[in-house]
Amino acid sequence: MRIDSCRKCGIELCILKYCHGCGQPIQFECKKCQKLTDEQIHFQCMYKPPLLLVS
Repeated sequence: MRIDSCRKCGIELCILKYCHGCGQPIQFECKKCQKLTDEQIHFQCMYKPPLLLVS
């Protein structure tokens, strides 16, 4: 998994959203300044049924 830092303040980003097809992170948020990254799109996952998460 990639770990990026915020382009605005440099703080490490936390995961905000996961892909419904593969479960990989697709959007991140900075805890300090609340800046969101663009949502990444996994074209190979778009037409797969969503993963069911059992808690």
